[in-house]
Amino acid sequence: MSWSVSANGFPAEVKKELEQAFSYPLSAAPAGLSDEGERETVTRVRDMILQCLTTFDPSRRVSVSAGGHMSFQNWDTKAGANQTVNVSISAV
Repeated sequence: MSWSVSANGFPAEVKKELEQAFSYPLSAAPAGLSDEGERETVTRVRDMILQCLTTFDPSRRVSVSAGGHMSFQNWDTKAGANQTVNVSISAV
């Protein structure tokens, strides 16, 4: 399973755009992510990004991208779960 979001613009605009973008992976299964552990990760990443955006100068443009992937050693039993998450927040 994998997910990704991105947005560019002024912090207030980016926050609105990301709230919409995060709604897709966090929507109810089967449309959204089906693993609760990955859903929890995405929720925490969303919250962290939105909090970080409050520290940027509101008149300065920012770029945000985040994404992740979850895999299992045994997909049927969900044994051996592994997640990779990447987050980038920068002023542009």
